[in-house]
Amino acid sequence: MVNDLVALPWQFSAVLAVSAFVGIRWVLPGFLPERGPLSALKPDLDALSWIVFVALAFMAVLAALRTGFRGSDHRSGSSRQRARMRAVPDAAPAAKPDPARLPAAATAWSSEALRMLEWKRFELLCASYYEAVGFTTATLAAGPDGGIDVKLFKVDPAKPLAIVQCKAWNSHPVGVKEVRKLLGVMVHEGVGRGIFVTTGSYTADALQFGAANPIQLLDGEAFVKKILALPLDKQKALLDAAFEGDYRTPTCASCGTKMVARDSKRGAFWGCIYYPRCKTTLAMRA
Repeated sequence: MVNDLVALPWQFSAVLAVSAFVGIRWVLPGFLPERGPLSALKPDLDALSWIVFVALAFMAVLAALRTGFRGSDHRSGSSRQRARMRAVPDAAPAAKPDPARLPAAATAWSSEALRMLEWKRFELLCASYYEAVGFTTATLAAGPDGGIDVKLFKVDPAKPLAIVQCKAWNSHPVGVKEVRKLLGVMVHEGVGRGIFVTTGSYTADALQFGAANPIQLLDGEAFVKKILALPLDKQKALLDAAFEGDYRTPTCASCGTKMVARDSKRGAFWGCIYYPRCKTTLAMRA
């Protein structure tokens, strides 16, 4: 009880103290009988009202002191973090990319072109590809994806035929752990088919696991071949959309905004523009 009151805003305990004082001193006597065991409490109500008032007022003081100390610690901690990470202002708008610093956009589809895309742009490309081949797609908003990046619909708009997991992994292959997670999501969602698409490759164990289950594994080369099998106008539409604007700077997985480059003692990394409210980071790779 005491810990709960101290954890609440101090105004709550202050109002409760005044209300309890008024209730015990003037309201409660009207409800007590003139005779009987309870009538013996009346002479003690004045003293009891002051005891309760002082106790609750003390809780209000403790709550006020706690709030003050916490605010001081939070402000000093935020200042130290901003100094270390060279954080931008909390509500800063997303910086516009400098076209001169972006590599030349790809003019044709290739594995190298696929690896130029940041993870969110790659995910949107996957969704656009499946729309181009006749599916209705649904992509998830920013936040934890639960193992699903894109849902594919064909007949029933409420029941997906397949779920797609996308990984823009260029430095290391996708392992069996990630593919096994996709199977778990399929079972949980009641979906009979899964598709895993990556810009890179898969380990031998992942390929074996995918072949033993209803999961299609597409590496970078296989996905590019599927795009190149489309009519030329659809290939171009996908290429134009994928390389429009800033296709390199990664997107914050929590906020859905473009991240910014930051420095720390451990080296450069990508951070959210809304730090310290959002502490999402991403390793910076060449």
